Amino acid sequence: SSCTAYRCSLFSHSSVQEAPNQAKPITVKNNLKFSRYDPLERDFRHFYPDLIHLLSREIGGSTPGLSNQFTKVLTHNLSEAVIGKRYGLMVPRSFKELGGESSLSELATVLGWAVELTRASANITAEVSQDRTMSRNGQPTWHRKSMLGPAAVNHAQMINYSVFILLQKYLQHHESYSYCLQEVIEAFSHQTRGFCLDLSFNPEQQQPLLHSYDIARYKSIVYSTRTFPTLVFPVSLALHLAGLHQEAVHDQAKRILTDIGFFSQVQQDYDNCFRDPKEGDIAKGRVTWLIVLARQRASQAQLQELIDCYGRQEEECVQRVKQIYYELKINKNIPMYIEEKIGDIERAIQQMAKVDKQGLSQSLFFKILGEVSSDSYTFLQTSSWD
Repeated sequence: SSCTAYRCSLFSHSSVQEAPNQAKPITVKNNLKFSRYDPLERDFRHFYPDLIHLLSREIGGSTPGLSNQFTKVLTHNLSEAVIGKRYGLMVPRSFKELGGESSLSELATVLGWAVELTRASANITAEVSQDRTMSRNGQPTWHRKSMLGPAAVNHAQMINYSVFILLQKYLQHHESYSYCLQEVIEAFSHQTRGFCLDLSFNPEQQQPLLHSYDIARYKSIVYSTRTFPTLVFPVSLALHLAGLHQEAVHDQAKRILTDIGFFSQVQQDYDNCFRDPKEGDIAKGRVTWLIVLARQRASQAQLQELIDCYGRQEEECVQRVKQIYYELKINKNIPMYIEEKIGDIERAIQQMAKVDKQGLSQSLFFKILGEVSSDSYTFLQTSSWD
């Protein structure tokens, strides 16, 4: 996705093929599809019914009908068909790679579902703000399906509240509780920041000569809407659960994950223009790496054409912008840039210093890099091995 707040909300686009049995209810016990998952992912999925029951009961209380309503909110917005790749699995996967105690594996699962809940709330907010008909994965958006319209944003608030309910119930007496709460608060902060940086939501931030499309804004949007919620947030939770609270450890992890998130968004921007143009980044005026580079490199005549055409729906405008990208050789430069970035990240991981006797796992970061850079390798979901 491009890196507008809703586009990156939040890695919701999934390249993972649905398993053949995906249509079966996820709450069905002993569903045969669980047999294709490794124990860690199986445990993660088996926690789902308990999650729904707990949160629906806590949110609904004694109010008739509210519990059933919230069950529908959760089952729709947490379904893989809507949310895409399960980035919440990054928490238990990372925790295991870090050598975390097996007795705490359920808490890692809980924190993984906290990640999924924050993604779900961000998606609802984005869909309502854009009044979209379909989700990023082609499913009906919740505010349209429920016929609530803008009022569905209240459900996003309810989901946010449920994150705190979940952490309080399972982690309140664990030493990582306060650290994890801080990470959740930061996740909500980035969610808000992403919308504040999105030019489609904030037209008053548009500057003449496309000055709003600069590197600083691009990097901030990528970090707040993609890198933090899908990489930094889950890995930070895993680190805290493993007892790694040192600032130096988190800073080092954050630096590498920031680079991974950045290069993967650049790759997706490139694909959206040159391989899968139906995404419509140019017509929708999104802040992409391509327009950032084009604005910097364009001649005065080309810049004026970009100003006139970028963000316009007309096909001739879209094609002219794309032609300028070709004239500036952006189609050739970006793949080379991506290869360089991957090399830089690999070297940074190899040079990673050990912290304490446990420290950061080089293996973990190589696996995360493989997850976002390879079409054939998967770290998160064993279902995509099929």
